[in-house]
Amino acid sequence: MPNRPVHLATSGPAGAAFSYFKTIHHNDLQRFQEMVGGALGGLLGGLLPDILDPPLHPGHRALAHAVLPVGVGATAWLRALDNWQMSLRNRADEYTRLQFQTAEPLLKTWYATIAMALRMLSGMLAGIVAGYVVHVGLDFMTPRCLPLIS
Repeated sequence: MPNRPVHLATSGPAGAAFSYFKTIHHNDLQRFQEMVGGALGGLLGGLLPDILDPPLHPGHRALAHAVLPVGVGATAWLRALDNWQMSLRNRADEYTRLQFQTAEPLLKTWYATIAMALRMLSGMLAGIVAGYVVHVGLDFMTPRCLPLIS
């Protein structure tokens, strides 16, 4: 039966891989920043089902592990993901432009930090859904399986 270490070992790489896939047309630095965010998001997504349905007993799986709600939620998240990421990336690009337009070193650093954080957040949004789905997928393959609704 998958436990917390298994979920963490699989959800982080799943988040990084999915965020890499979502940045195929970006430069290497942007892709790396989003992959780091994707890995962190994957870890968070991999923990979320057990945070929402704490494993206090063997039959702890309820709504946060149920096939139908997770499927609907993941589908909705994925449909909105491209718009969310485009918005975050556009804002990151604005801060990158500001970084190169200013001569003030402290301001340059601030703009670069904000741009990096926005790109990491973009990757994190992809990673969360990947980590969550991987967690639920692993739990689906256990003898207890998953409930359909709750």
